Amino acid sequence: MTVSKAAPDAPPLAIFDLDGTLVDTAPDLTGSLNHCLAQRAMAPVTLDMVRPYAGHGSRAMLTAAYGWAARDLGEDELEEQVACFLSFYEANIARHSLPFPGAVDALDRLRDAGFVLAVCTNKSERLARLLLDSIGLSARFAAIAGFDTFAARKPDAIHVTGTIEQAGGSPARSVMIGDTRTDTSAALNAGIPSILMGFGYDANAQARAEATHIADDYAAVTPELVHKLWHARAIAG
Repeated sequence: MTVSKAAPDAPPLAIFDLDGTLVDTAPDLTGSLNHCLAQRAMAPVTLDMVRPYAGHGSRAMLTAAYGWAARDLGEDELEEQVACFLSFYEANIARHSLPFPGAVDALDRLRDAGFVLAVCTNKSERLARLLLDSIGLSARFAAIAGFDTFAARKPDAIHVTGTIEQAGGSPARSVMIGDTRTDTSAALNAGIPSILMGFGYDANAQARAEATHIADDYAAVTPELVHKLWHARAIAG
């Protein structure tokens, strides 16, 4: 792979996924899912059941829940349940959602080293901003890009490259930090290295195989690590 040269004035840029990477949103997502299941007299599901699906959107969570209940889910009912889910979730978006341990320290560490920070999530941009506002993190990010910010979403490269452009960065000085194959594939497609947070919602074998580096916790996410990944990419290119 040929690595593009960084613009001389481009700042180092760290791009973060949101659900399962920066913020543990699974408790509030589970609450929203159970609210909608209760409307159809269905039994609640557990947090542990939902976690692997929590980063893949309301449709994935609803489809999984109906499957666990061995209940058919037609397109009309799915659309009604998605609307139910999103309405309840927006009203209860940060009741129990919190940054993962060490996440805020990592943001500070990167910022203090001159990094610009951005979010690239498959949440809608409006809900991403609402969540980050609610937990007091939004001001830290030069760009917050949701699935609807650009013409396509992760794993499409345009979601990552568009975020880089909005944040004033360069692909050659950017890194993607996420917790699923959606994130690692998006980074590959955009030609930038990735750090997979191994504690995330769906850090499966495919994601681990694609990741440039796997971090077990946020203490490992340092400016030195990111510069090491860029150096290795430049040599390999």
